[in-house]
Amino acid sequence: MFNILLVGAGQLGSRHLQALALADFADISIQVVDPFAASLERAWERWEQVEHSPSIRSIDFLTDIGQVQGEIDFCVVATNADCRLQLLEDMLSRLTVKNLLLEKVLFQSEAQLEAAAQLFARVGCKVWVNCPRRMFQGYSVLRERLGGQRSLALRVVGEQWGLACNAIHFIDIWAFLCGAHSYAPDLSAVDRQVIDSKRPDYKEINGTLGGRWNKSLFSLTCLASSTQAPLRVEIETEDYRVTLNEGAGQCELLDKASGALESLPFQVLYQSQLTQHVAESVFRGTPCQLTSFEESAALHAPFLRALLAFFNEHDGGTYTLCPIT
Repeated sequence: MFNILLVGAGQLGSRHLQALALADFADISIQVVDPFAASLERAWERWEQVEHSPSIRSIDFLTDIGQVQGEIDFCVVATNADCRLQLLEDMLSRLTVKNLLLEKVLFQSEAQLEAAAQLFARVGCKVWVNCPRRMFQGYSVLRERLGGQRSLALRVVGEQWGLACNAIHFIDIWAFLCGAHSYAPDLSAVDRQVIDSKRPDYKEINGTLGGRWNKSLFSLTCLASSTQAPLRVEIETEDYRVTLNEGAGQCELLDKASGALESLPFQVLYQSQLTQHVAESVFRGTPCQLTSFEESAALHAPFLRALLAFFNEHDGGTYTLCPIT
């Protein structure tokens, strides 16, 4: 029996559960933990909305981590960032967990990143971070086509997409495409007015967040306006220019020298279509497409460091933890 644990059954956690319903690579048991009855009810409703693989032998909905039974082969942690480290310390002191998938933003400070790294090393579990664009075949095709280029610039422009909470998604795919392991962040073009997130008790920003590693860079712009224009992604190297509309599944690659324009296949996959493949790679021992904890922590650290300083300067408080999730 392959034992799966899902911790956090909210909006995103329930989508992970819908994906796990499709898992068919072994006899599978699933345990879902969330302290809030409303979240468990939503998760059950979404579970009932999808077909279930006959390989799912049991599913249990629990309100406390102390109710979880057995060794866990694969665990998804889909809680908010503010409670994640404490939850992991509690869970890993009680349970044997062999493989972990964490939501992002991972944690709220560099100190928490370091504490988590020490925890994972001590208990000996493998950990990945759920930046799912690495699982989109379209980005893998682009990485192959753009391989060997000496520099890569990623530009993202959109409206109200949550720069503080979601920038790490695009920083991750930029690193995937250009091979960066770190970068120097630039918040000089971020709007000085800190705003409230749509999630209570968290903060957001608008403007442009930049970063550079060697000759490669990224520029991520979140506009406060709301014209419902689609999010635009552009990638440029010395030889190619890529324009990408993820929502429409449109990807065009321009060869600068010849002027040839090529349409490449691109499809956005939802979380409810992905998590079962991560679980299967864990079961089979094949390489996981997602970012390892070590690599993702290195991408989180400069971002958290810069953003924490920004909030302390412009939000009139003394933060020790970055108020994002």
